[in-house]
Amino acid sequence: MKINRKQFQTKNFKGVLSLLAGNTISKIIVTVGGMILANYYGPESYGIYSVFLSYIMILPVLSGLRLDNVMIMQRGSKEIRNLFSGIVVITLVLTFAFISVMAVVKLLNVYSFQMSYYILGLTGLGAVLTGWNLTQNNMFTKYKLFKQISTAFIISSVVSVVFQAIFYFSGWEENGLIYGWIVGLMASFLYNLSVSKGQLIQINVLEFKKSVGEHINIVHYTYPSDSINAIANNILPILVIGYFAASEVGLYGMAFKILSVPLVLLSGSVSRVYFQKAVSLNRTDKKSLKKLTYKVIFSNVAIIFAFVFFMNTIGMYALDWFLKDSWNGLGSYVLALSFWILARSALNPIASLIVVLNKNHFSLVFNIYLLLVNFVAIYLGVLKNDFLYCVWFFSIFSGIGYLVLLGVVLSNLDQKQKKI
Repeated sequence: MKINRKQFQTKNFKGVLSLLAGNTISKIIVTVGGMILANYYGPESYGIYSVFLSYIMILPVLSGLRLDNVMIMQRGSKEIRNLFSGIVVITLVLTFAFISVMAVVKLLNVYSFQMSYYILGLTGLGAVLTGWNLTQNNMFTKYKLFKQISTAFIISSVVSVVFQAIFYFSGWEENGLIYGWIVGLMASFLYNLSVSKGQLIQINVLEFKKSVGEHINIVHYTYPSDSINAIANNILPILVIGYFAASEVGLYGMAFKILSVPLVLLSGSVSRVYFQKAVSLNRTDKKSLKKLTYKVIFSNVAIIFAFVFFMNTIGMYALDWFLKDSWNGLGSYVLALSFWILARSALNPIASLIVVLNKNHFSLVFNIYLLLVNFVAIYLGVLKNDFLYCVWFFSIFSGIGYLVLLGVVLSNLDQKQKKI
């Protein structure tokens, strides 16, 4: 059955535009608001905030078991609702289990996690809300509710920035960034809940097992792979905070945020629609899938390259003028992370192609490599007592890994298309 190109160019393109618009507005709010607030909070508080966010990025992936991908692959409405309900419960239970284990480890003085029990509890709350929001957004993607996803992004950003400012000027200078972020997550969760009202049903365990069993490779390969990837991409601030000053981690966190904004913006908007379309094209028109994939890659890389070039030239002069002296050295971290961001920009928007091609073991091998790069980078940074050296090593070798994985995936796509 031939794909309806007119339909693709309208409904799906509008979906991309809707997500892009929502992402753009939300990221502008977070970035501009974050820059203004950075002058008040300073690098040290931002370093603590970066560690908190690192946990928030890791825990939802671990607790969700990547069953949201199974939900997108499902066709029946009843099965999708059953999966959605099951994932919500699983996310809550596993997050509680992870936080409990962390609390016990901290209590036994095995590892401090560089946070109080109170902040550890907030981390659990933030991870649950993030996990539920991700699950709801994936269900919205399945039903093409792109406008609702965009609205949730904007609500979260506006509320977070406003309350981060309120908490600072109310005297909560150390953890105000964390508190504001939690309030923003709550606001977007409540909005998502109002949209998905009626989708939560009593879980049919047998039906749930059957749905997961039909796509068991996602659990076998994608879950461990994505878990390792989440750890590899976010573990650096968590581990180095015990060896380097929080202000240095804050500089890294700010550089990471500045460079990742357009990457998250583009990938977050395009990848959702691309995943859905790739599943369809893989069944009906593999030649069109190849063309779409290359078009997405080249467009994304071109935009990110222009942004990275700007940030390392005119952009840094503007930041030096805007930010206070406490942020001196930010440009070095921006330059160090530039290659990594460029390499990721080529793979991120089409990463779901690995799932579509059923080559999930590629991701698993790559993410193990990426995790090893992190540990080696941290070891060398501590050995040389130079956090920037650590960041340079991480950026170069992880970036090379992304490019190698991209080459392997595209090679497999070419081979599959030639077999037609």
